[in-house]
Amino acid sequence: MAGSGSRLSRGERRARLWLSAAALAAYLPLIGVPFRGWLDFSAFWTAGHVAFSRQVLDLGTILRFQAENGLPPTPFVYPPGLALLYVPFAALPYDLAAALHVAVTLGALIVAARLWADLIGLPRRWAVLGALAWGPAAASVVSGQNATFVLLLAALAASGLAKAGARAPGPGFRIGFIAGLAMYKPQLGAGVTALVASRGGRWAIAGILVAGLGQYLAGVVATGMDLGWPVAWLSTVSAYGSADYVANGWQAISGPSIGAHLGEVTGSPIPQVIGWVAAALFVGWAIRGIRQLPAPIAVALAATAGLVIDPHAWIYDATLLLPAVGLIAVDASRRGWPERDRVAVAGAFAIAAFWPFGAFIGTSLVPILVVAVPIALRRVAWGMTNPAADADGAASRG
Repeated sequence: MAGSGSRLSRGERRARLWLSAAALAAYLPLIGVPFRGWLDFSAFWTAGHVAFSRQVLDLGTILRFQAENGLPPTPFVYPPGLALLYVPFAALPYDLAAALHVAVTLGALIVAARLWADLIGLPRRWAVLGALAWGPAAASVVSGQNATFVLLLAALAASGLAKAGARAPGPGFRIGFIAGLAMYKPQLGAGVTALVASRGGRWAIAGILVAGLGQYLAGVVATGMDLGWPVAWLSTVSAYGSADYVANGWQAISGPSIGAHLGEVTGSPIPQVIGWVAAALFVGWAIRGIRQLPAPIAVALAATAGLVIDPHAWIYDATLLLPAVGLIAVDASRRGWPERDRVAVAGAFAIAAFWPFGAFIGTSLVPILVVAVPIALRRVAWGMTNPAADADGAASRG
């Protein structure tokens, strides 16, 4: 969006106004969130209280604690090791802890935006403003979730891949370890972690394995030294899944999660099977040749592809679309912001900003973005790696 000239300056002002309005709308719910018990943060604060015991895996214990303390009933279904990070929050009064969590997750979003800006050549001010205006990222921050941490870890992994050879012992191990940490939320971090494992060689894989071992040991500590906690954790996830899809399924954004929601509604397994098959076919197409792409594009594409096939993807998980949206904007700027691109990017932010209206119609439009963004990113990747063909295509479109 950088440039000179009166026409482009007006465009910049309009873009800034549009993004500022979207950011204001996205964070306006912060006014009412305290009156709704800070929503999902209840699960993490409770987990911090019951950490160091097997109760962290027990849905009944979590829900009883919340009822006794007047908190929203929100089960904790993350790997139990994550509860250790919330022990300091649990030591604070609930409202103060929740407000601090908003500040921390918002800070992670801003830092991630700046890192991604440097990686893809987007001015930092636009990257930060765009990240603040992205509805799913705001939903993660406001609702007490933590998808912005995965975004930050993805940025660090992409930066490592871009700056140093992952196959070297030191850099490779660090990149793998960072990517492995993203598996604290397995379904969301899997795409980036798989890319680093396939691209980084044995040292990156070693880093991923050490991070995984660390998370397992953290789970052992968090469950009061239960060495077999993964079995109990998977049972907890399975027990909660059906109820979650029935109550919150309108927020589903991936093929498998939409299929699971429809399966619960219709009582048939067919929609879920279709969701998995369609997602797998789409991801297979999307990641062709991903190992040969520049690191930032490859990581962004892995994040979007992972989101498509995520078995439990909700609105706030679409935070992981931000790097791809940034790359699309950089490509559009390089080509002078054709009208089609302006409309497409503005429309994406509009869909992202108005996701809450999906509650009234039973679904959101964010799944459109989950499919459209990787398609657009493939076009960007083709243009950046085949500049002659891209120039010919631009000329023909002109």
